[in-house]
Amino acid sequence: MIPDPARYAKDAADAIGAVFTDLDDGGGYLFRISKNGRSVVAGAGGVSSFPVNSATAFTLSRDKSHTKSVLRSVGVPVIEGRLFFAHALRAGLRSPGREIEDARAFARELDYPVFAKPNQGSQGNFAEIIDGDAALLDYARRVAGEFESFLIEPLIRGSEHRVLIQDGRAVFHVRKQAPGLTGDGRRSAAALLDALNMELQGTGVSPYPVSVLGAAGIDASSVPLEGQRIVLPGRRNLSAVGEIETFSDATPPVLHDLAARSVAALGLRIGAVDMFDLSSDDDLGELVVIEVNGNPGLRTLELAGRMDLIRGVWVSMLNEYLGD
Repeated sequence: MIPDPARYAKDAADAIGAVFTDLDDGGGYLFRISKNGRSVVAGAGGVSSFPVNSATAFTLSRDKSHTKSVLRSVGVPVIEGRLFFAHALRAGLRSPGREIEDARAFARELDYPVFAKPNQGSQGNFAEIIDGDAALLDYARRVAGEFESFLIEPLIRGSEHRVLIQDGRAVFHVRKQAPGLTGDGRRSAAALLDALNMELQGTGVSPYPVSVLGAAGIDASSVPLEGQRIVLPGRRNLSAVGEIETFSDATPPVLHDLAARSVAALGLRIGAVDMFDLSSDDDLGELVVIEVNGNPGLRTLELAGRMDLIRGVWVSMLNEYLGD
């Protein structure tokens, strides 16, 4: 099966009478769309799927630390945290205060547990709650195999929202729900977690560490009752077996405004903004930006049965490059 962006691009190309050509030997990670002597090349995976986003804007959005700096400079509230490096490669090229021992000192300053995630990660990969020094050292060791740097942030709890913006307009809004385990009265919590991690094999998303059960207040050896749901804190990505609690193509104005400001600050034309609502009344009264995705997946729309919105995003882009 070809990746989602290729499927969506082909669908939009068919809708406007353009020609979709796979340039990846059928893999779909690189393709050209042509019409009336004009063409545009796009792709999936490491290639930005949205050609209207500039290379600078897309690259900025991939760097979570840089994204925070840009947003902070224009008054957008962000989760505070610091950037650290998982290994000593290129240590001579950076300023002091970014090494593993510095990370441990900062985590103690914040007071465990803390939240860690790769600076250029996606899909919830290696996004984990860290409960102490030993866990942080283990995390740095594991993350170093795939990423050079990571962020440490305070552990924040609140409702999580995502808004997709295209040229200043909100396309959709979702409220995310954390993934969970469902007891069957037979298997231990650890065994249920193992089964969930089996689903992640081959996806490029790291497994959930057993420490997530402790963060959920569950003994790994306990046997949850049949039907008992254990919410796993820390990740709410669909790619990490997260879920969507609500979906709407009508976005609350306060979410729209903050998302549009964030996308514009990075110079993106299409971007998805993840936000926490920290208000005690869950009334969107205290929003903070988690991150901005300059190459967001659109699977949420497909799962909601809104291929029309996906087609609209792509047709708009293709018409700009290929002519109406």
